[in-house]
Amino acid sequence: MSMYRFPHSDGVIRRFADVEITNLITGAAKSAFSLSVATLRGVHPPAVSRLSDRAYYIIEGSLTFTVATEKFQAAAGDAVLVPKGATHAMEGTAQYVVVNAPPFDAAAEDAAS
Repeated sequence: MSMYRFPHSDGVIRRFADVEITNLITGAAKSAFSLSVATLRGVHPPAVSRLSDRAYYIIEGSLTFTVATEKFQAAAGDAVLVPKGATHAMEGTAQYVVVNAPPFDAAAEDAAS
Protein backbone atom coordinates (compact mmCIF):
# COMPACT_ATOMS: atom_id res chain seq x y z
CA MET A 1 0.00 0.00 0.00
CA SER A 2 1.35 3.40 -0.98
CA MET A 3 1.42 6.23 1.51
CA TYR A 4 0.95 8.63 -1.44
CA ARG A 5 -1.83 7.00 -3.48
CA PHE A 6 -5.36 6.44 -2.19
CA PRO A 7 -7.35 4.31 -4.69
CA HIS A 8 -11.11 4.77 -4.78
CA SER A 9 -11.49 1.01 -4.34
CA ASP A 10 -9.78 1.27 -0.92
CA GLY A 11 -12.11 4.03 0.29
CA VAL A 12 -14.44 3.53 3.24
CA ILE A 13 -18.08 4.14 2.30
CA ARG A 14 -20.46 5.89 4.71
CA ARG A 15 -24.15 6.51 4.09
CA PHE A 16 -26.56 8.83 5.85
CA ALA A 17 -29.81 10.47 4.76
CA ASP A 18 -29.57 10.78 0.94
CA VAL A 19 -25.74 10.93 0.91
CA GLU A 20 -23.12 8.31 0.04
CA ILE A 21 -19.55 9.32 0.93
CA THR A 22 -16.33 7.51 0.06
CA ASN A 23 -13.56 8.55 2.45
CA LEU A 24 -10.24 8.46 0.58
CA ILE A 25 -7.75 10.43 2.70
CA THR A 26 -8.52 10.40 6.41
CA GLY A 27 -6.88 11.52 9.62
CA ALA A 28 -5.35 8.04 9.80
CA ALA A 29 -3.12 9.09 6.87
CA LYS A 30 -1.45 11.60 9.22
CA SER A 31 -2.58 14.40 6.94
CA ALA A 32 -3.64 17.94 7.87
CA PHE A 33 -6.89 17.40 5.93
CA SER A 34 -9.31 14.69 4.84
CA LEU A 35 -10.69 14.18 1.35
CA SER A 36 -13.86 12.37 0.30
CA VAL A 37 -15.99 11.95 -2.80
CA ALA A 38 -19.74 12.08 -2.24
CA THR A 39 -23.00 11.66 -4.11
CA LEU A 40 -26.17 13.39 -2.97
CA ARG A 41 -29.58 12.46 -4.36
CA GLY A 42 -32.01 14.45 -2.28
CA VAL A 43 -31.35 16.22 1.01
CA HIS A 44 -28.24 16.58 3.19
CA PRO A 45 -29.82 17.60 6.51
CA PRO A 46 -28.55 20.64 8.42
CA ALA A 47 -25.24 19.99 10.17
CA VAL A 48 -22.37 21.85 11.79
CA SER A 49 -18.71 20.92 12.27
CA ARG A 50 -17.18 22.13 15.51
CA LEU A 51 -13.69 21.14 14.28
CA SER A 52 -13.19 21.60 10.55
CA ASP A 53 -13.48 24.13 7.79
CA ARG A 54 -15.08 22.30 4.88
CA ALA A 55 -14.68 22.88 1.15
CA TYR A 56 -16.92 21.36 -1.51
CA TYR A 57 -16.09 21.09 -5.22
CA ILE A 58 -19.01 20.12 -7.45
CA ILE A 59 -17.94 17.58 -10.09
CA GLU A 60 -21.34 16.95 -11.66
CA GLY A 61 -24.89 18.18 -11.10
CA SER A 62 -26.05 21.08 -8.96
CA LEU A 63 -26.99 21.72 -5.36
CA THR A 64 -28.87 24.33 -3.40
CA PHE A 65 -26.70 25.17 -0.39
CA THR A 66 -27.73 26.91 2.78
CA VAL A 67 -24.71 28.15 4.76
CA ALA A 68 -25.57 30.11 7.90
CA THR A 69 -28.40 32.37 6.62
CA GLU A 70 -27.33 32.46 2.95
CA LYS A 71 -29.02 30.23 0.36
CA PHE A 72 -27.46 29.79 -3.11
CA GLN A 73 -26.98 27.44 -6.08
CA ALA A 74 -23.70 25.69 -6.85
CA ALA A 75 -23.16 23.73 -10.07
CA ALA A 76 -20.43 21.63 -11.69
CA GLY A 77 -17.13 23.50 -11.50
CA ASP A 78 -18.14 25.61 -8.48
CA ALA A 79 -16.50 25.49 -5.06
CA VAL A 80 -18.17 26.27 -1.73
CA LEU A 81 -16.49 27.02 1.61
CA VAL A 82 -18.24 26.25 4.90
CA PRO A 83 -16.29 27.63 7.89
CA LYS A 84 -16.22 25.56 11.07
CA GLY A 85 -19.17 26.38 13.28
CA ALA A 86 -21.44 27.36 10.37
CA THR A 87 -24.69 25.46 9.96
CA HIS A 88 -24.99 24.10 6.44
CA ALA A 89 -27.38 21.97 4.40
CA MET A 90 -27.69 20.93 0.76
CA GLU A 91 -30.38 19.73 -1.58
CA GLY A 92 -30.22 18.39 -5.12
CA THR A 93 -28.43 15.77 -7.17
CA ALA A 94 -24.66 15.97 -7.54
CA GLN A 95 -21.31 14.29 -7.20
CA TYR A 96 -18.76 16.36 -5.31
CA VAL A 97 -15.43 16.38 -3.48
CA VAL A 98 -15.30 17.29 0.22
CA VAL A 99 -12.10 18.52 1.91
CA ASN A 100 -12.02 18.96 5.70
CA ALA A 101 -9.19 20.77 7.49
CA PRO A 102 -8.33 19.50 10.03
CA PRO A 103 -9.48 15.98 9.04
CA PHE A 104 -13.11 14.94 9.47
CA ASP A 105 -13.97 13.60 12.93
CA ALA A 106 -17.49 12.26 13.41
CA ALA A 107 -17.31 13.14 17.12
CA ALA A 108 -17.08 16.84 16.17
CA GLU A 109 -20.19 16.81 13.96
CA ASP A 110 -23.58 17.96 15.19
CA ALA A 111 -27.01 17.80 13.62
CA ALA A 112 -28.48 21.28 13.40
CA SER A 113 -32.11 22.22 13.66
